[in-house]
Amino acid sequence: MTTLTLKEIADFLGCESSESPGPEISGVKPLEFATSSDVTYISEAKFLSLLNMSRASAVLIAKNMEAPSRPHVRSGNPEADFARLTALFYGYSGMSQHEISKHACIDPTATIGSNVSIGPFSVIGPNCVIGNGSSLGAHVVIGENVAIGESTVIFPNVTIYSGVKIGSRVIVHAGAVIGSDGFGYARDVDSSGSPVTIKKFHSGSVEIHDDVEIGALTAIDRALAGVTTIHKGVKIDNLVQIAHNVSIGSGTVIASQVGIAGSSSVGSHCMIGGQVGVRDHVSVGNGVILATRVGIYRNVPDGSVMAGSVPAMSHKIFLRTQSLFKRLPEMLDRIRNLERTVKANNEET
Repeated sequence: MTTLTLKEIADFLGCESSESPGPEISGVKPLEFATSSDVTYISEAKFLSLLNMSRASAVLIAKNMEAPSRPHVRSGNPEADFARLTALFYGYSGMSQHEISKHACIDPTATIGSNVSIGPFSVIGPNCVIGNGSSLGAHVVIGENVAIGESTVIFPNVTIYSGVKIGSRVIVHAGAVIGSDGFGYARDVDSSGSPVTIKKFHSGSVEIHDDVEIGALTAIDRALAGVTTIHKGVKIDNLVQIAHNVSIGSGTVIASQVGIAGSSSVGSHCMIGGQVGVRDHVSVGNGVILATRVGIYRNVPDGSVMAGSVPAMSHKIFLRTQSLFKRLPEMLDRIRNLERTVKANNEET
């Protein structure tokens, strides 16, 4: 168990502590879950009342807030520094035993770096490269000619097809599949005139850049030709489908159950809500926000905020239509009254 003084925590974050050395801290938790050995955080003064009810021994607070009565660290971004501390106390580095199970099956042509962990019944194919300090759980299957960078963590039951490249400090959660064929077919008719569906076998690959996180049961398809690319720092939730030849820009965050169809691109630093669907051959610009369940059928310019179900529309137009929905019964009554008035006037005329 990691235990640090408040001063050591402040030094780690590059901040100032109210006490030196201050209380010893062995955990970091939100207000309602914190115990007497934990540090917590608040980012706004309105949460001070909740802090008074918390058992936390110390707190991260914003620089412009009034000092609380308990030990504290002043931070420029308490929530972000809270996240950094979760990595310090609960990160995956402690999970690696730097051991290779005798039950793992590793091709003799594979290159395994130093301090690598490989769990039981994992399979490493020919000509693979596993970087220093990486950790593979049990039942991981890696095809031939796969390259994995340093300090990458791959959880159990992940399947990585041949030719995939994965960078350093990547996290791939259980059950993810990287490099399977995309959903590509051609339609034709057979000799009897019946429709047939012909598979397009995919010759491309997938590249996952550094500091990416891929959620459980997510699928990222290989390109038909060329590369499906997930750029640096992308964070992908569970149960996401990314099709062949898609490109996801750096720093983009994708929530659960999103589907992005083939040959589409998503720019950098976008936020994509749950159950969003992006059709094929569409370009989504940089800094775009797609609200939950949006359907994207056309290119989206940089900085757009899109909301509503199918089809998506400008966020401002969506808010106007939402306000109109509530007034539809009243407006229908008014229209009917106007129709009756017009009809009566016509009869009199």
